[in-house]
Amino acid sequence: MSEDAQSQQPDPIHPPNTAERSVVVCGTAGGVGASVVSALLAEYRAARSLGGASWWVDAAGNDGDLHQRLRATGDQALLRTASGTGLLPAPDAAVTDVVLHSWRFGAVPVVDAGARPLTVLSELEATELQSVTPVLVAAPRPDLLNRAREIFTEWDHAGVLGRTIVVICCQVPTLNHQALTDMLIDVVSGKVAGVIGLDYEPVLGDGTAVDTGAQERFSQSTWGSLEQLAALTRHTHTRAPI
Repeated sequence: MSEDAQSQQPDPIHPPNTAERSVVVCGTAGGVGASVVSALLAEYRAARSLGGASWWVDAAGNDGDLHQRLRATGDQALLRTASGTGLLPAPDAAVTDVVLHSWRFGAVPVVDAGARPLTVLSELEATELQSVTPVLVAAPRPDLLNRAREIFTEWDHAGVLGRTIVVICCQVPTLNHQALTDMLIDVVSGKVAGVIGLDYEPVLGDGTAVDTGAQERFSQSTWGSLEQLAALTRHTHTRAPI
C-alpha cells in the first residue's frame, strides 16, 4: 500500500475510556428475555455510573415495545429514559456498525441483537469487537437449553464463548432455575466467563412498564442479578469461577 493510500485510511474507532464494556446481548431463542435483560443493564449503568453515555441499541430486528415500556421520551432519533439511558433504534443495522456509531458519540452501548446468536457470531469474533462482552440469554427449559447446544458449540469453536456471560432468565414463577443452571454449566464445561440466574420477577411478568417507577418495585434478587451482570461486564472484572 502506498504512503498516500495509508494516509487516507480512517483512524480506527476506539471504545470510550470507561470501566464499563460495550455489550452485545443475544437470545438463544425468541422470547427468552434478551431485550429486557439488555435494556435493564443499560438502565442500571445509566443510574449508577454512565448517565447519558449508557445507550440501549435495539438491533433485534423485530417490532418491540420496550421503548414504550421504558417510558422513553424526546427526539425519536435517540429517545431518553428517566434514568438517562439513550434508546437508539437500529433494526436494520449490523451490530458492528451500531457499536462503532455509539463509540463515535462517546457512548457505551448495550446492543439487543435479538435471537440471532449464529448470525452475529462472525461480528463478535472480528477485531473491531474484541473489547465487547457478549451475553447469551437462555430460558430455564430443558428443551430450549438442549436446542442451544449448537450455539454454545459454535461460539466455543469461534473463540467467543470464553468471554461470554450467560444469563438464565426465568419467566415463569413455578420454575426453579438452579438445577438447570447447573445443567448449563455442565453443557459449556466451564468455558464461559460467568453464569447468572435471573429469578422470576413479578414486575417484569406483568408485561407492562419497566421505567424507574416499576424498577423501584423489583425484588432484591432481581437487583442482585443486575448488579452481578454489571460487575461481570466491567473492565475491572477478572474471570469468575463458576
